[in-house]
Amino acid sequence: MIIDPNIILNRFKKIDELIEILEELKKKSKDDFLSNYLFYLSAQRALETCINICIDIGNHILSNNKNGKPETYSEIFIDLAKIDIIDDELKEKLIKMTKFRNLRGHLYMEINNEIIYEILQENLSDFNLFKKQIFSKFKDQLSNQNKK
Repeated sequence: MIIDPNIILNRFKKIDELIEILEELKKKSKDDFLSNYLFYLSAQRALETCINICIDIGNHILSNNKNGKPETYSEIFIDLAKIDIIDDELKEKLIKMTKFRNLRGHLYMEINNEIIYEILQENLSDFNLFKKQIFSKFKDQLSNQNKK
């Protein structure tokens, strides 16, 4: 399978930057988080961007390797699991995150910030797991690029 290591590594770097911000927000008490507009809006946006990055990476892998064009963002993760890029458990988590992303974009009035807080507490590691699984499948290509 072929990828452009620059695309993947640049997006990994952005996820790392956003995770750092999200980890700081994770330390806030639930009451502080829910009562501070800047905290929960920052978390919403950073999570949405992390999900978009995962979608971009998945789409890049599939399109570079002629694995068809998924009709939905969720299908990207279904297709990645079919070709053993990510495991089924991570696929399910990323599909849920994609649904959150769609909610954030289209039904922003209905977002429950308690759920955002829960995601911070329980699901940030999903992004690192995604990076780990992608890196393990493309280790040679990504490692060679890091050496340049």
